[in-house]
Amino acid sequence: MHGRQLVSVVGAALALLGVGSYWLRAASHAPKAIDLGIWFDEVAFDSARLGSPLTTAEIATIESVARAELREAFNGLPISISNRRDARYTLRVAQQVRDLRFKREVGVAGQSRGIAGFGGSGSVSFDFLANGAMAWAPDDADRPELVAAIGRGIGRTAVHEFTHQMLPRAPIHDSRDDQSYEYASAARRAQYYGAMHWDFARPLLRQKAAR
Repeated sequence: MHGRQLVSVVGAALALLGVGSYWLRAASHAPKAIDLGIWFDEVAFDSARLGSPLTTAEIATIESVARAELREAFNGLPISISNRRDARYTLRVAQQVRDLRFKREVGVAGQSRGIAGFGGSGSVSFDFLANGAMAWAPDDADRPELVAAIGRGIGRTAVHEFTHQMLPRAPIHDSRDDQSYEYASAARRAQYYGAMHWDFARPLLRQKAAR
């Protein structure tokens, strides 16, 4: 091989090495996806509005709708949704969730605990949110719409609870926008029907993900 050709080959090899090194450095500095693990216990529900108990297929639809709500809310952020029980942040969809601040039985939509730098865990009440979907339903809502509304209620509550876990020091409940994920109460129509949006927490989540 002539000297000029050798120099050319070596130069090309070094250029490739430089490109590879650049991408390796870029990948090492890219934020790692935050894994949110959510799963459903064995749950059931019946009401006069439904007319008969939820079927296994309908509960599967509810879970699918809830996961879709989570994906939509966190779309564009380095956040993944799984069913891993060993994820850094976890939520269990239970039949009921009791407010531990009271000695008597007081049901809540959900509750969570997060510790900055470590992770968080919590639970969401199937009963509370299924009843809410019935209570806030339009008069002409049919059974598939009621089933989907339960899924939206659970998914939107999960967004709220995961936000508490990831931002344990943020005053999430300061929001006065009752169509936002941050709003403090699930006793509202927007929890189940219509569109929902972020108020102020999304930029905070983006900052956390970047760290």
